[in-house]
Formats: sequence, structure tokens, C-alpha cells
Amino acid sequence: MSRVSYPSPFIITKDTVGSDLEYENLSSQINGSNQTFTLTKAADEEKIYVYYNGLLNNPAISARTETSFTLDFAPSSPDTIQVIYSIKGNPGTTED
Repeated sequence: MSRVSYPSPFIITKDTVGSDLEYENLSSQINGSNQTFTLTKAADEEKIYVYYNGLLNNPAISARTETSFTLDFAPSSPDTIQVIYSIKGNPGTTED
């Protein structure tokens, strides 16, 4: 009898299941007066999650577009801004 080898359910990669989530560290855009931060990919405007110094801070977002968001304050160094967002069009479900 031959043995059938199945992939492990605990090894999940973007190549096998796809993902529409993107992570970016935007701390390099902090200068003490900048309130608008630019994303590298187009995002679903309602699915932008901003982490200010490691804490989720979505109420502080005063405006959103596909490629940027504006905070109601200007962070300064050594603050950090990290973002997780859903890529516009959900490319994780497209076939290659």
C-alpha cells in the first residue's frame, strides 16, 4: 500500500492560500508636522488599520483615500506608525 502525502494544515503561505492584507511600517514618514501618510499599494479605504506606537488607533484617522490616510495629530520621533490594510480588489482571490 502506498502512502499519500498531504500538505500540513499548519504551514500556510501566501503562495498556497493568497492574502489581501498588506503590512507597512510608515515611521520613516514621521517628521513632527506630517499628518498624512502614503501607502505603497491601493487599499480598501474602510480596511486601513493604523497602529500608533503599537496600539490600534483608528479613531484618530480623520480622512482616508485608496493610497493615503490623515491623522488628526502629527506624530513626532521616536513615535511609530504601522499599518495593516486590505489591498483594493482583494488580489488574494485572483487566479495566476
